[in-house]
Amino acid sequence: MNQPTKAHGETDSLLVNCVAQKYAHLQFADPAEILAVQNRLFLQHLAYTLAHSPFYKTVYAREKIDITQIKDLSHIGQLPLTQKEDLLRSEALLCVDKKKIVDICLTSATSSATPTLIPQTSMDLSRLAYNEQLAIAMTGVNETDTLLVCAALDRCFMAGMAYFLGGIKLSASMVRAGSGSAAQHWELIKLTSATVIVGVPSLIHKIGQYALTNHENPKGCSVKKLIAIGEPTKDETLSLLPIARELEAMWGAKIYSTYASSEMATTFCECEARSGGHTRPELIVVEILGEDGQPVASGGKGEVVVTPLGITGMPLIRFKTGDISYLIQGKCACKRTTQRLAPVLGRKNQMLKYKGTTVFPNAILAALEGDERFHGGYVEAEKNVDGTDRITLYAALTHDDKSDTWIKEVLQAKLRVVPEIKKITRQDADKKVYQFDKKRKRMTFFDLR
Repeated sequence: MNQPTKAHGETDSLLVNCVAQKYAHLQFADPAEILAVQNRLFLQHLAYTLAHSPFYKTVYAREKIDITQIKDLSHIGQLPLTQKEDLLRSEALLCVDKKKIVDICLTSATSSATPTLIPQTSMDLSRLAYNEQLAIAMTGVNETDTLLVCAALDRCFMAGMAYFLGGIKLSASMVRAGSGSAAQHWELIKLTSATVIVGVPSLIHKIGQYALTNHENPKGCSVKKLIAIGEPTKDETLSLLPIARELEAMWGAKIYSTYASSEMATTFCECEARSGGHTRPELIVVEILGEDGQPVASGGKGEVVVTPLGITGMPLIRFKTGDISYLIQGKCACKRTTQRLAPVLGRKNQMLKYKGTTVFPNAILAALEGDERFHGGYVEAEKNVDGTDRITLYAALTHDDKSDTWIKEVLQAKLRVVPEIKKITRQDADKKVYQFDKKRKRMTFFDLR
């Protein structure tokens, strides 16, 4: 494989100067300055990738793409999109000699049968640490904090390693709790006086429930902040979902939303104003595309498409995440001027058409989870013989109730459509939902189409 050349020389200076906070001011800079920096870094990323990636060389030659005609980000729409399936060709996407690869990450393969391999160079790991340092700091965490990282650091997952490296770079004290049991996590909190928990909301909830079951009070412990990963905590209006409100009440701590993926190697994290995940303009370019593959109107909903900047091992251009969201423009209450990504509304491949209305499975559950009569449940999707979607909500109630009229009324008011409803026991609901996948996320949607 070819070695990196000076065509991507900014990569070295980017990572070195990140330590000196060369780009830290960008989050408060004038939008014109942010765009100028992004344009420069994007063109360098494009030149480096086309010089060293066999995959992109082949694709761009086939599509007759002349990158000399790409003058800035306003021309990005002329470039082909990268699909998740393309990432299975990791050998062709690799831009450095294999001897330069110091770490190999794998995705959890929750949206496909095969995990994606993400090879990383030492510079990629430095970038990852810088990214997570700034993300964690955005929540107000600093060197006086102790972070309990409840994300796997083994099995080639990126998340746990990223939070650990970022916390170290922030000079915080790190507790590598990993994906242990709720009992282990609670004991570690008491032992280390952890002030921050990083983990999926359902696991943080299980830790709190364990404490309460054993006559101890999470609200009275050292934890003051919850950094939520992997599961939604807000709806499209940025209002806290019931699970997030319950966690805040349980722990007496503020919860902060994040969004990330192994493929983008970049985190969108809320600041203390908690008004959407701030983008890192020096690390990633974000587009929101409609069904036609074209940019949506400002503030419109669509698929999140990303170009992570400064990656040397397996750089990507216009990668389709499959997640549906929208961008928030304008200065945040925290004074940052960077655009923010709203909560993910759902997965594109989970988008269902029901009686002429588009609906996402998590929206069905979110409509009910704030009601004290609703214990929990899950959604299944199947295909009818005519090709339309059939949606079934399996609902467990907090007490015996033969009527499901109130459920239908709530769903009709909030979603305008009502799926089929089957009532199940709380035990059956919990058994199905909390059969944690590899990344310890609760499972609430089962696509049988």
